[in-house]
Amino acid sequence: MSNRRRIMWNGAVRALPLEAQIKATVIAGCEALTVTPSDYVRWLSTSVTTNDIKSMAADAGIRITHLDPFVRWVENWKPDLPAEDFPTDPIAFDADDFFRMAGALEVESFTAWAGFPAGRYELPQLIDAFGALCERAATEGLRCDLEFIPVFGIPDLKTGWAIVDGAGASNSGVVLDMWHYMRGGRDDALLASIPGDKITAVQLCDATAEVPKGMSLAEDGLNNRRSPGEGDFPIGEIVEVLRNSGGLNNVGLEIFSPRFDAMSAEAIGETCRRVLDETLGGGGADA
Repeated sequence: MSNRRRIMWNGAVRALPLEAQIKATVIAGCEALTVTPSDYVRWLSTSVTTNDIKSMAADAGIRITHLDPFVRWVENWKPDLPAEDFPTDPIAFDADDFFRMAGALEVESFTAWAGFPAGRYELPQLIDAFGALCERAATEGLRCDLEFIPVFGIPDLKTGWAIVDGAGASNSGVVLDMWHYMRGGRDDALLASIPGDKITAVQLCDATAEVPKGMSLAEDGLNNRRSPGEGDFPIGEIVEVLRNSGGLNNVGLEIFSPRFDAMSAEAIGETCRRVLDETLGGGGADA
Protein backbone atom coordinates (compact mmCIF):
# COMPACT_ATOMS: atom_id res chain seq x y z
CA MET A 1 0.00 0.00 0.00
CA SER A 2 1.38 3.40 -0.98
CA ASN A 3 2.07 6.00 1.65
CA ARG A 4 1.90 8.82 -0.92
CA ARG A 5 3.82 11.04 1.45
CA ARG A 6 4.85 14.26 -0.23
CA ILE A 7 8.57 15.01 -0.18
CA MET A 8 10.46 18.10 -1.31
CA TRP A 9 13.49 16.60 -3.00
CA ASN A 10 16.58 18.77 -2.94
CA GLY A 11 16.96 19.00 -6.72
CA ALA A 12 13.90 21.21 -7.01
CA VAL A 13 15.18 23.72 -4.43
CA ARG A 14 18.95 23.32 -4.82
CA ALA A 15 19.52 27.02 -5.61
CA LEU A 16 17.56 28.36 -2.63
CA PRO A 17 18.88 29.17 0.85
CA LEU A 18 17.63 27.03 3.72
CA GLU A 19 14.82 29.35 4.77
CA ALA A 20 13.49 29.47 1.22
CA GLN A 21 13.78 25.70 0.83
CA ILE A 22 11.60 25.30 3.90
CA LYS A 23 9.13 27.88 2.58
CA ALA A 24 8.82 26.08 -0.76
CA THR A 25 8.29 22.79 1.07
CA VAL A 26 5.42 24.21 3.09
CA ILE A 27 3.75 25.84 0.06
CA ALA A 28 3.99 22.53 -1.82
CA GLY A 29 2.12 20.78 0.95
CA CYS A 30 5.06 18.47 1.61
CA GLU A 31 5.69 16.83 4.95
CA ALA A 32 9.44 16.68 4.61
CA LEU A 33 12.51 18.25 3.03
CA THR A 34 15.55 16.27 1.92
CA VAL A 35 19.03 17.76 2.24
CA THR A 36 22.46 17.05 0.83
CA PRO A 37 25.54 16.56 3.00
CA SER A 38 27.24 19.44 1.18
CA ASP A 39 24.36 21.83 1.92
CA TYR A 40 24.37 20.77 5.57
CA VAL A 41 28.10 21.42 5.92
CA ARG A 42 27.73 24.76 4.14
CA TRP A 43 24.94 25.82 6.49
CA LEU A 44 27.07 24.90 9.49
CA SER A 45 29.85 27.10 8.16
CA THR A 46 27.62 30.10 8.82
CA SER A 47 26.06 31.00 12.16
CA VAL A 48 23.42 28.26 11.78
CA THR A 49 23.60 25.24 14.09
CA THR A 50 22.13 21.78 13.68
CA ASN A 51 19.51 22.60 16.31
CA ASP A 52 18.66 25.77 14.41
CA ILE A 53 18.10 23.78 11.22
CA LYS A 54 15.82 21.27 12.93
CA SER A 55 13.96 24.01 14.81
CA MET A 56 13.37 26.04 11.64
CA ALA A 57 11.86 22.99 9.98
CA ALA A 58 9.76 22.05 13.01
CA ASP A 59 8.46 25.61 13.42
CA ALA A 60 7.25 25.44 9.81
CA GLY A 61 5.52 22.12 10.46
CA ILE A 62 7.86 19.93 8.43
CA ARG A 63 10.80 17.59 9.08
CA ILE A 64 14.15 16.89 7.50
CA THR A 65 13.86 13.15 6.93
CA HIS A 66 16.35 12.16 4.26
CA LEU A 67 20.04 12.72 3.50
CA ASP A 68 21.10 12.40 -0.15
CA PRO A 69 23.53 11.12 -1.42
CA PHE A 70 26.08 8.66 -0.07
CA VAL A 71 28.49 7.18 -2.64
CA ARG A 72 31.49 5.82 -0.70
CA TRP A 73 30.04 2.37 -0.04
CA VAL A 74 32.57 0.78 -2.39
CA GLU A 75 36.33 1.30 -2.41
CA ASN A 76 36.67 2.73 -5.92
CA TRP A 77 33.77 5.14 -5.63
CA LYS A 78 34.93 8.18 -7.63
CA PRO A 79 32.93 9.14 -10.72
CA ASP A 80 34.77 8.81 -14.00
CA LEU A 81 32.92 10.50 -16.83
CA PRO A 82 35.12 11.19 -19.87
CA ALA A 83 34.86 14.79 -21.10
CA GLU A 84 32.64 15.68 -18.11
CA ASP A 85 33.70 17.96 -15.27
CA PHE A 86 31.81 16.08 -12.56
CA PRO A 87 32.51 17.54 -9.11
CA THR A 88 33.52 15.04 -6.43
CA ASP A 89 33.88 17.32 -3.40
CA PRO A 90 30.09 17.55 -2.73
CA ILE A 91 29.85 13.74 -2.53
CA ALA A 92 33.22 12.83 -0.99
CA PHE A 93 32.03 12.27 2.60
CA ASP A 94 33.09 8.95 4.08
CA ALA A 95 30.77 6.63 5.98
CA ASP A 96 31.68 7.89 9.45
CA ASP A 97 31.10 11.53 8.54
CA PHE A 98 27.92 10.73 6.62
CA PHE A 99 26.35 8.73 9.42
CA ARG A 100 27.31 11.40 11.96
CA MET A 101 25.41 13.93 9.86
CA ALA A 102 22.43 11.60 9.55
CA GLY A 103 22.37 11.12 13.31
CA ALA A 104 22.69 14.82 14.06
CA LEU A 105 19.83 15.71 11.71
CA GLU A 106 17.77 12.74 12.97
CA VAL A 107 16.82 11.66 9.47
CA GLU A 108 15.08 8.35 8.87
CA SER A 109 16.62 7.40 5.54
CA PHE A 110 19.30 8.17 2.96
CA THR A 111 20.10 7.58 -0.69
CA ALA A 112 23.06 5.55 -1.90
CA TRP A 113 24.13 5.65 -5.52
CA ALA A 114 27.07 4.51 -7.59
CA GLY A 115 29.44 7.06 -9.05
CA PHE A 116 31.82 4.49 -10.46
CA PRO A 117 31.67 3.58 -14.17
CA ALA A 118 29.89 0.53 -15.54
CA GLY A 119 31.93 -2.65 -15.37
CA ARG A 120 34.10 -1.68 -12.42
CA TYR A 121 32.33 -4.18 -10.14
CA GLU A 122 30.54 -7.47 -10.72
CA LEU A 123 26.96 -7.87 -9.49
CA PRO A 124 27.84 -10.21 -6.57
CA GLN A 125 30.37 -7.64 -5.33
CA LEU A 126 27.74 -4.91 -5.43
CA ILE A 127 25.21 -7.08 -3.62
CA ASP A 128 27.73 -7.78 -0.85
CA ALA A 129 28.78 -4.13 -0.56
CA PHE A 130 25.21 -2.86 -0.52
CA GLY A 131 24.22 -5.50 2.02
CA ALA A 132 27.05 -4.36 4.29
CA LEU A 133 25.90 -0.77 3.92
CA CYS A 134 22.36 -1.75 4.89
CA GLU A 135 23.70 -3.55 7.96
CA ARG A 136 25.54 -0.39 9.02
CA ALA A 137 22.40 1.67 8.33
CA ALA A 138 20.30 -0.71 10.43
CA THR A 139 22.52 -0.12 13.45
CA GLU A 140 21.75 3.58 13.04
CA GLY A 141 18.01 2.99 12.61
CA LEU A 142 18.10 4.15 9.00
CA ARG A 143 16.55 2.97 5.74
CA CYS A 144 18.97 2.74 2.80
CA ASP A 145 17.51 3.60 -0.61
CA LEU A 146 19.49 2.61 -3.71
CA GLU A 147 19.26 4.94 -6.71
CA PHE A 148 20.22 3.76 -10.19
CA ILE A 149 21.64 6.39 -12.58
CA PRO A 150 22.17 5.75 -16.31
CA VAL A 151 25.54 7.51 -16.57
CA PHE A 152 27.14 5.44 -13.79
CA GLY A 153 27.77 1.86 -12.73
CA ILE A 154 24.21 0.98 -11.68
CA PRO A 155 22.48 2.26 -14.83
CA ASP A 156 18.96 0.89 -14.74
CA LEU A 157 16.10 -0.50 -12.69
CA LYS A 158 17.04 -4.08 -13.57
CA THR A 159 20.49 -3.73 -12.02
CA GLY A 160 19.30 -1.66 -9.06
CA TRP A 161 16.57 -4.13 -8.19
CA ALA A 162 18.94 -7.10 -8.58
CA ILE A 163 21.20 -5.52 -5.95
CA VAL A 164 18.41 -4.66 -3.51
CA ASP A 165 16.70 -8.02 -3.97
CA GLY A 166 19.99 -9.88 -3.73
CA ALA A 167 21.01 -8.11 -0.52
CA GLY A 168 17.64 -8.95 1.03
CA ALA A 169 17.85 -6.21 3.65
CA SER A 170 14.55 -5.28 5.25
CA ASN A 171 15.67 -1.64 5.58
CA SER A 172 16.33 -1.15 1.87
CA GLY A 173 14.52 -0.16 -1.29
CA VAL A 174 14.83 1.47 -4.69
CA VAL A 175 14.55 5.16 -5.58
CA LEU A 176 12.57 5.53 -8.81
CA ASP A 177 13.63 8.78 -10.48
CA MET A 178 11.59 9.30 -13.67
CA TRP A 179 14.53 10.67 -15.65
CA HIS A 180 16.75 7.76 -14.62
CA TYR A 181 13.97 5.28 -15.37
CA MET A 182 13.29 6.60 -18.85
CA ARG A 183 16.89 7.25 -19.88
CA GLY A 184 18.05 3.95 -18.36
CA GLY A 185 15.47 1.89 -20.23
CA ARG A 186 11.81 1.86 -19.24
CA ASP A 187 10.57 -1.57 -18.14
CA ASP A 188 7.05 -1.38 -16.77
CA ALA A 189 6.71 -5.16 -16.54
CA LEU A 190 9.69 -5.30 -14.20
CA LEU A 191 8.47 -2.28 -12.26
CA ALA A 192 5.06 -3.88 -11.76
CA SER A 193 6.70 -7.07 -10.46
CA ILE A 194 8.63 -5.31 -7.67
CA PRO A 195 6.79 -5.26 -4.32
CA GLY A 196 5.44 -1.76 -3.80
CA ASP A 197 7.05 -1.36 -0.40
CA LYS A 198 10.46 -1.82 -2.03
CA ILE A 199 9.95 1.28 -4.17
CA THR A 200 10.82 3.50 -1.24
CA ALA A 201 10.91 6.85 -3.06
CA VAL A 202 9.55 8.33 -6.29
CA GLN A 203 11.04 11.41 -7.93
CA LEU A 204 8.94 13.07 -10.60
CA CYS A 205 10.24 15.02 -13.57
CA ASP A 206 9.82 15.25 -17.32
CA ALA A 207 12.11 15.70 -20.31
CA THR A 208 12.28 15.46 -24.08
CA ALA A 209 11.85 12.00 -25.59
CA GLU A 210 15.50 12.01 -26.67
CA VAL A 211 18.57 13.73 -25.29
CA PRO A 212 18.94 16.99 -27.27
CA LYS A 213 21.55 16.91 -30.01
CA GLY A 214 24.94 18.08 -28.77
CA MET A 215 24.07 17.51 -25.12
CA SER A 216 25.61 14.71 -23.08
CA LEU A 217 23.48 12.34 -21.05
CA ALA A 218 24.93 13.73 -17.81
CA GLU A 219 24.22 17.32 -18.84
CA ASP A 220 20.67 16.39 -19.77
CA GLY A 221 20.09 14.84 -16.36
CA LEU A 222 21.61 17.67 -14.34
CA ASN A 223 20.37 20.69 -16.29
CA ASN A 224 17.59 19.85 -18.73
CA ARG A 225 14.75 18.39 -16.70
CA ARG A 226 11.24 19.78 -16.93
CA SER A 227 8.19 19.83 -14.74
CA PRO A 228 5.85 16.86 -15.31
CA GLY A 229 3.53 17.64 -18.20
CA GLU A 230 6.05 19.85 -20.00
CA GLY A 231 7.96 17.06 -21.75
CA ASP A 232 7.45 13.74 -23.48
CA PHE A 233 7.70 11.22 -20.64
CA PRO A 234 4.59 9.04 -20.09
CA ILE A 235 4.36 10.10 -16.45
CA GLY A 236 0.73 9.09 -16.04
CA GLU A 237 1.31 5.55 -17.32
CA ILE A 238 4.26 4.97 -14.99
CA VAL A 239 2.43 6.46 -12.02
CA GLU A 240 -0.45 4.09 -12.69
CA VAL A 241 1.93 1.12 -12.53
CA LEU A 242 3.19 2.41 -9.20
CA ARG A 243 -0.32 3.08 -7.95
CA ASN A 244 -1.35 -0.50 -8.75
CA SER A 245 1.71 -2.02 -7.06
CA GLY A 246 1.63 0.21 -3.97
CA GLY A 247 4.85 1.90 -5.03
CA LEU A 248 3.79 5.54 -4.77
CA ASN A 249 5.91 6.21 -1.71
CA ASN A 250 7.66 9.41 -0.62
CA VAL A 251 6.74 11.25 -3.81
CA GLY A 252 8.11 14.60 -4.89
CA LEU A 253 9.63 16.54 -7.77
CA GLU A 254 13.33 16.18 -8.57
CA ILE A 255 14.00 18.80 -11.24
CA PHE A 256 17.54 19.85 -12.01
CA SER A 257 17.32 22.82 -14.36
CA PRO A 258 18.52 26.43 -14.61
CA ARG A 259 14.89 27.44 -15.03
CA PHE A 260 13.93 25.99 -11.65
CA ASP A 261 17.10 27.44 -10.15
CA ALA A 262 15.86 30.92 -11.12
CA MET A 263 12.39 30.45 -9.61
CA SER A 264 11.28 31.82 -6.25
CA ALA A 265 10.32 29.63 -3.32
CA GLU A 266 6.69 30.56 -3.96
CA ALA A 267 6.81 29.54 -7.63
CA ILE A 268 8.56 26.25 -6.89
CA GLY A 269 6.17 25.45 -4.07
CA GLU A 270 3.09 26.23 -6.17
CA THR A 271 4.38 24.15 -9.08
CA CYS A 272 5.14 21.21 -6.83
CA ARG A 273 1.74 21.43 -5.15
CA ARG A 274 -0.10 21.47 -8.49
CA VAL A 275 1.84 18.51 -9.90
CA LEU A 276 1.50 16.47 -6.72
CA ASP A 277 -2.23 17.18 -6.53
CA GLU A 278 -2.59 15.98 -10.11
CA THR A 279 -0.39 12.95 -9.56
CA LEU A 280 -1.65 11.81 -6.17
CA GLY A 281 -5.26 12.85 -6.44
CA GLY A 282 -5.12 15.21 -3.50
CA GLY A 283 -2.30 13.42 -1.65
CA GLY A 284 -2.46 11.72 1.71
CA ALA A 285 -2.09 8.09 2.64
CA ASP A 286 -4.17 5.37 1.07
CA ALA A 287 -7.20 4.31 3.04
